[in-house]
Amino acid sequence: MQIKLDDEILYEIDETMLKLLAHDLIDPIAEIKRRLHWIIDHKCERCYERMEQEYKQILINDPTVTAFPKDRASMVDLITNRADYKTRAQREAESNGI
Repeated sequence: MQIKLDDEILYEIDETMLKLLAHDLIDPIAEIKRRLHWIIDHKCERCYERMEQEYKQILINDPTVTAFPKDRASMVDLITNRADYKTRAQREAESNGI
């Protein structure tokens, strides 16, 4: 079994691994899927919390912002569409003088 993202194989689970997992788990495939979903969802949740915390005061101080969106996607769009927004890679490059 392979775990892929954009057609790139990220991880391969061989028969031995499946047998080991089946020893402890009723449905190893379902458990692998559940855990991968949790990892990605959890990471996105933490990133959103940090982004919201970082930009809350910036948005409050911005006279062009008249309301905060209630849903996550709109809030992320509001922040990432700002002219002063920088991704982590951009911030790192800037701090390293690249």
